[in-house]
Amino acid sequence: MTVTVRRYATILLCAGALLASPPPSSAQAPAPVTVATAGGDVTVLADRIEQVGPDDLTVATGHVEITRGTARLLADRVEINRATGDATAQGHVIFYDGEDRLTGERIDYNIKTGTGVVHRGEARAAPYYRLGGERMERLSESVYRVRRGIFTTCEDDSPAWSFRFGEATADLDDMIYGTNASFWVKGVPLIPFVPFFAAAIRRERQTGFLPPQVGTSSRKGLFAEIPFYWAISDSQDATLSLELFERRGLGAAGEYRYVLSDRQRGALSGFYVKETAQTGDDRGWAAFKHDWLIAPGLSLRADLNGVSDDGVLRVYEDSLARRATQRAESNLSLTRSWDNWNVVGRLFWYQDLTTTRRVELQRLPELTVQGTRQQVPGLPGLLYQVDAGVVNFVRELGSEGARLDLRPQVSRPISLAGYATLTPFVGGRVTAYDRTVTGMRLVDGESVEQTDTDPRVRRLLEFGGDLESRVSRVYRPGGAGGFEALLHSVEPRVRYVRLLGDNFYGLPAWTTRIDQVPEGSWLEYSITNRIRGKTVSPVGTEAVRVDLVRFVVAHAYDFQENRIGNVAADLIVQPTARLRFRGDASYNVDGAGLQSLTSDLAFSVPYVTASLGTRYTKQQLGAGSMAGIVPEFVQVPGTYNLGGRAPNRASVSFLTAGVTSELTRHLALRAHTFWDIRSGTFVENRFGVDLRFDCWGLLLEYVDRAVAGGSGRAEDEFRFSLNLLGIGQALSTRLGTGTDSAGPRFK
Repeated sequence: MTVTVRRYATILLCAGALLASPPPSSAQAPAPVTVATAGGDVTVLADRIEQVGPDDLTVATGHVEITRGTARLLADRVEINRATGDATAQGHVIFYDGEDRLTGERIDYNIKTGTGVVHRGEARAAPYYRLGGERMERLSESVYRVRRGIFTTCEDDSPAWSFRFGEATADLDDMIYGTNASFWVKGVPLIPFVPFFAAAIRRERQTGFLPPQVGTSSRKGLFAEIPFYWAISDSQDATLSLELFERRGLGAAGEYRYVLSDRQRGALSGFYVKETAQTGDDRGWAAFKHDWLIAPGLSLRADLNGVSDDGVLRVYEDSLARRATQRAESNLSLTRSWDNWNVVGRLFWYQDLTTTRRVELQRLPELTVQGTRQQVPGLPGLLYQVDAGVVNFVRELGSEGARLDLRPQVSRPISLAGYATLTPFVGGRVTAYDRTVTGMRLVDGESVEQTDTDPRVRRLLEFGGDLESRVSRVYRPGGAGGFEALLHSVEPRVRYVRLLGDNFYGLPAWTTRIDQVPEGSWLEYSITNRIRGKTVSPVGTEAVRVDLVRFVVAHAYDFQENRIGNVAADLIVQPTARLRFRGDASYNVDGAGLQSLTSDLAFSVPYVTASLGTRYTKQQLGAGSMAGIVPEFVQVPGTYNLGGRAPNRASVSFLTAGVTSELTRHLALRAHTFWDIRSGTFVENRFGVDLRFDCWGLLLEYVDRAVAGGSGRAEDEFRFSLNLLGIGQALSTRLGTGTDSAGPRFK
């Protein structure tokens, strides 16, 4: 009886609870309401919506969301004047302007005009831009006029860096520019006043100031480079830079880049400085490059360079390679190519930066014709090739004139039972000059050739043969080292060439490898070992084939001079993408010892990337006009023995080394040295520190340079560059734009 009463009581309580609960439909979210305004219909969603008739006023409260097009407004309370389209939002106000997000204490927005004001607001534009101000007036979609504002890309409430300004105009899809600004680091005004500032926002190619670079030099004093990037159009851009040197003067630099079509592009660059703190000289350089694929197989290329004087690059350039440039070359060429033929017409001239004498030998113009090895029509198996060229040499000091060079050759590959290939060849060479050298004379302290207008023709007969073979074997390492298979091949090769001719004397020495070809009887032999690898390929992937090792040893005998050649070797080892070594050497077995040695090692391990390179060349002594010249018939230059004996010192011997260490994700250290071992001089040492954080980075670099020749006053230089996230980008060259994708492109 007691159990039955308890069951009835439980059933009555449950029924009462169900009757007391609201119907399921009342728990659903409120339905959106369409409100007609002077600016068009808007969709209003809120906990409560009231219509105030006499004032044409709609009041929405509680989780209000108003949507029109791409604009969306969220707030606790919104009042909409249906007659004027004015809306006022208060309480947790958020306004989505397309992809941008704005927050503020109050937003006044006109639905009809799309304009409004955000009071004490902040805008966020993807991916990391923040803009705030006491008053942000919306002028059009994503465009605002901001008063007493702040701009940064940092997330912290107290940003690591920021621009503060009196008034600015910001297009959240393009750029921001303003006046009466200052640059702050945390709460400190590092630069208390900047009359005008501009920064690009969000776009891949953005007009605006790039990170400036400032520093101090013992030769140039305090210096600053302030670059400005101008995205002119999708196919054009430019970088302009103001450059100041305390002990030199005021300068400017610029580079204009363009893409006219998918086949035509170029760049124009230059640097100028007025050395008002020195002698008042005007110094600088200029360059122009243009590539034009006129039609398939037909191209035009211009690469023009000029400098004001021989020493301007050594003073104002940063990289060691540019500072050590010996010639400023200009080349204008037109090339026509077919499957087996190549014709090039060009104008070539240069400035010699190593001497003040006017000895430059310009080629104005030059025409060359090259025919690759191809079958003789109607004669199967017989091959021919042709090299020809005509040049007009022009110079101010020294001999000048015209030269015609024609070099045909015929060959016939013969298979020796499939084990080797023998290719005998025979050819001739005719080189004609429009003048003859009659002696030497001294002009302005320079020994130059004295010529007359009698023509001169040199004739050569060239014949010989190549013997080549190849054996190989495949090894299966079973996945060791990530390789499925290894292919080892051995490639022996023997070459003999005989040159006979007449009229070797009285020829101008314009280009030594053509003008000073001796008679020769040359035997050269080599053996090449190669190891190639095929990586293990998981299901759904393709195997990768890589060259792991190449080792070449070559030797020769010079029958013409009756002397044995040098032993030459070349080694390349790259077992992984993290390690690469290349070295080559030449050793004289006739008593002179090591003639040259070059090595380059590059490796990368977690957190460290390093490189090491050495160069060693012993000065050679030769006899007569051929001293120091390797004939053109020598295939491996290291095998040629110039004769004589080398002195006890090296003419070129240096070491270069560099290392970069990623100590943490915020800190990287860099060091590089270039040491002239012969003179015991550190030509250049560089030490750098990279500090990288979420919204800013700082580059610190110290450069210690020796003066050319290792004597005189050296140069010490310290520079730093502040890079702000999203504000321009670091320069990859003196005036480059960092990455190829940031440059102009044709659409």
